[in-house]
Amino acid sequence: MRPSRTALACALGVALTLNAPGPARAQDALSDYDPDSKEWNGLHTFTRTAAGVGLEVLNVSSLEWGDLDEGDILVLVYPLQRVEPSRLSAFVQAGGHVVVADDFGEAGDALARMGLLRADVGTPQAGTYYRSRLYAPVAVPLTPGHPLVDGVTEVVTNHPAVLTEVKGALPVVGFSGDGAIVVAGEFGTGRFVVVSDPSIFINRMLQFPGNLSLTVNILRWLDRDGRADRVVLLRGDVPMFGEPRPFIDDAGMDRFGRSVAGVNRWLEQRNDWLLTPMAMRVIGGLLAVALALLAVAAMPPWRRLPLDGRWLRLIRPERPADLPQIVAAHDDPRTRNFLLPAAVLRDSAAAVLARTTGTADPLYQLSERELLKRVTETRGAAAGAAVARLYKRLRGLPSRSQAAAPWSRGKVSRRELQDLHADVHDLYRALGDEPATD
Repeated sequence: MRPSRTALACALGVALTLNAPGPARAQDALSDYDPDSKEWNGLHTFTRTAAGVGLEVLNVSSLEWGDLDEGDILVLVYPLQRVEPSRLSAFVQAGGHVVVADDFGEAGDALARMGLLRADVGTPQAGTYYRSRLYAPVAVPLTPGHPLVDGVTEVVTNHPAVLTEVKGALPVVGFSGDGAIVVAGEFGTGRFVVVSDPSIFINRMLQFPGNLSLTVNILRWLDRDGRADRVVLLRGDVPMFGEPRPFIDDAGMDRFGRSVAGVNRWLEQRNDWLLTPMAMRVIGGLLAVALALLAVAAMPPWRRLPLDGRWLRLIRPERPADLPQIVAAHDDPRTRNFLLPAAVLRDSAAAVLARTTGTADPLYQLSERELLKRVTETRGAAAGAAVARLYKRLRGLPSRSQAAAPWSRGKVSRRELQDLHADVHDLYRALGDEPATD
């Protein structure tokens, strides 16, 4: 029989009283978060929840980054050894999925690399507190409609740290005036979830319906329809060795996508030494010299080509029927590259999908599965099929500013542009938003 809300409150009152705040838990970290423990501070319920969604849980005593692959979800719970920022970001960049659940452990530098600032704010300014206890603020969804808060109305926390600055990710759960405790984002081809209160996952806390639903949603969002089959659990004082291997699956990418992924991996591997002050000064000097030489080479005194700023003039059509106008404005006879018109078409398709789903940026705020589900439910199977044909191509295109820049190396042929235009036009027709034609 399902336990009543009153019974859960009584049981969790004991848990929240016993669980000491923040840094005082460091010496007990190995007894806390035990995946086999059924005590109030263990992770037995978490492991059973993972098993319920088809994931095996492997509790490791040391981590070799090179042993991880695209079938693993790495879960870092209150790590007491420094999480190397370049290794964590390289793992996600390569297509890995990770949960960083840490309030006062050693993941701070890695979180900063991901654009997140973690802080102990004392008592967060929450709307409500569990049983009026100030160390147990109740968090609420900050991004309605995100897969992580499906069925979640509130999340009970226990002396949480707070993510006071979030860049490159979405605040999903938190306190409306005092920061987030759960953020989610994508980097490269991988996904990450950061939880600034690891006690959310202990046995007693998972008796709260909102905490349990959030945990299930996190695992399913990172699982990506069965892509993962194992949770690699690292907790407490566990050493980490080696380097993540580039297991990114680029079979579905075009040449441009593979090139971008390769450059990103190369930059990530060199990020540590590139950021030293001396290295940055040397690189800055070399770049200044290189740019000066490029300027001289590009504009010799005997060359008199007019600089009309054509690459800066962005045509912003409301409908994909403007293809001839786009092509005429951006057809460069020297390169025959239609990358910018393709980016314009992508924005056109994104606009109609935004109107259909009610989401500001559906291509990046919604997963492929969620986007297809919403479109199919509101406009039918034909519309869902039209989105499925376009999704990967649209996500693979750069922004307009990147496509318009003269140094952009992306390439879209006239034939590829024509095919993209036809499919975008079919999408409008399937969504009942077909442009008027003369």
